[in-house]
Amino acid sequence: MLATLNRGDFGYDILLWIHILTAIVGFGSTFVWPALAAKSRKLGNPVVSLEVSRMSLDLGHVLTTYFVYAVGVTGLILFGIGPWHTEAVSKTWIGIAILLYAIALTISLGFHLPNLRAMLGLQEELGAMGPPPQSAGAAAGGPPPQVLELQERGKRAGMYGGILHLLFALILLDMVFKPGFLYFH
Repeated sequence: MLATLNRGDFGYDILLWIHILTAIVGFGSTFVWPALAAKSRKLGNPVVSLEVSRMSLDLGHVLTTYFVYAVGVTGLILFGIGPWHTEAVSKTWIGIAILLYAIALTISLGFHLPNLRAMLGLQEELGAMGPPPQSAGAAAGGPPPQVLELQERGKRAGMYGGILHLLFALILLDMVFKPGFLYFH
């Protein structure tokens, strides 16, 4: 059994600080990537959009993924060393947090990230094709199929991102208000 630490104990407070810092960096960065993508689309330059997509996926791996995992790890350690692991504390809020975190990871890793990677692949295909001839769009009956798929996947990316941001907000609410947090002494 682990020793119980509380707020005010140096080790607990340092771990709590790391937990909060990793949440800020990991989840906070997820709000930046869509803003950069939208800004690059407004520029109307597919080369810039492609590079922003590449950078977002590359940097997201470092600035988002590892930190989001660290949030889960430090949260579980805090649960193990804090007063929460005792039977005298209602664990409702911890269960809610773990459930929402698991749902978010499932959506992120199972749906959102594969979709973003597919979008990058489509952008690379379009970039390799080069600019269309001036009259090719009208003569060929519209944009290449990659453009249509990219638009469809972009809608899905917005939906997945919105769901993930909502889950983050719900986790944050849960962490702040701790529903069911009662001592049964």
